[in-house]
Amino acid sequence: MSQNVDSQKKLTLVATGDSLIFQRISIFKEKEFLKVQDIIKEGDLSFNNFETIIPGAGGFPRHKTDPTAWMTSPKYVVDELLWMGLNMFSLANNHSMDYSEGGLLETKQIFDDAGVMNAGTGRNLSEARGPVYLNTEKGRVALIASDTRDEDSPASNQRGTVPGRPGVNPLRGKTKIILDKNEFQKLSEINYKLDLPKPVNNQLRFFGNIVELGDRNDIVTEPYEPDFEGNLKAIEEARKNADYVFVSIHNHEKLRPGAMYFDDTIEYIAKFVEVSSRKAIDAGADAVLGHGTHCLNGIEIYKKHPIFYGLGNFIAQNYQANPKPYDWYEARNLHTEAYPDESKGNLYPQLEEEAEKRRVIRLTTSVVAKMIFEKNQLAELLLYPIEMSRADKQGGRPILVSGEKAQEILERLERLSQPYGTNIIINDGIGKVIF
Repeated sequence: MSQNVDSQKKLTLVATGDSLIFQRISIFKEKEFLKVQDIIKEGDLSFNNFETIIPGAGGFPRHKTDPTAWMTSPKYVVDELLWMGLNMFSLANNHSMDYSEGGLLETKQIFDDAGVMNAGTGRNLSEARGPVYLNTEKGRVALIASDTRDEDSPASNQRGTVPGRPGVNPLRGKTKIILDKNEFQKLSEINYKLDLPKPVNNQLRFFGNIVELGDRNDIVTEPYEPDFEGNLKAIEEARKNADYVFVSIHNHEKLRPGAMYFDDTIEYIAKFVEVSSRKAIDAGADAVLGHGTHCLNGIEIYKKHPIFYGLGNFIAQNYQANPKPYDWYEARNLHTEAYPDESKGNLYPQLEEEAEKRRVIRLTTSVVAKMIFEKNQLAELLLYPIEMSRADKQGGRPILVSGEKAQEILERLERLSQPYGTNIIINDGIGKVIF
């Protein structure tokens, strides 16, 4: 730890979730929108996940097995985020490589040229995983950012004469399906009928899934060791060189698969993310800032350090007007039409009415978290509920809410946090975490 930090000074970190920003927000002047800006500007550091890219001329859309969306934003959105008061960004997420290596590197260069702290992507694994630092009058701050999805083109380092690869800092997990004796035997018989490999050492593979004989039926996730150890070493390095260390985890992995990504199961995350987050604190992180599910997940206070398993959306503007590559249309069987009706392009099962209402509420409500550190310890944690405006053409900006809406958001977050033993007191539309 630096010997020059004034530990009597309070450092304030404001944390927000995912920003899918494609249009200007600085033109809007609603009172409750500008109140969100005021909260963000109270932070010495104000964190955000940049959930889109600025591909430039060098980026080409990559092929994706999940053809949900290819994000692109104009260069000026960086200025919009800075106008909002944000100054600390994760660039590691499942859209970082939407336009391949060229798009990723162009996006990072734009943030670098703006002099803005950003982490999680780079020309190779060492650069993507390495801590980035920011000197402030209240101490030196480090940020490490990672992404859990395997598809999202993890960066690699050079090995011998083979060059490294640009990409994101990965923090992947391994999933095992455990079946009891009766169910394992049934699946073994199915494998035999399909001419798939026989079980070996009480384990078999079923269409890419690892299935293991056990005493129960369960789905188990655990960290992928090279990613896990590599990220812990980066945190330990940062701890030696900074007064404050913050870790960002962009996560898409749920506890249970569910019918679709945004059904009710999205509120509960995979166990390996919990394990990785706690170990990050053990390695020296002062807080773990989770995002990626696009909804609120629980908060845990682990050894007096906050872990946010999902900060939800912060800016969620309408993606439909964005240009889309050929692959998007092909996946929806719209590629042969000159003027396709994009409303017919839904690839996923439809939820029942009440479940759909819950899905929309989750995607359009979240919190802004304000943490105050004093003498290098968390002294206060406040939660400000927000709602993204839902206008079709110019919606998606965060609005501070009060009354019943604030109560609903904070009570939902309290419910999700209770399994971690976290208590939230709600007073006048603001949540306060008790620890």
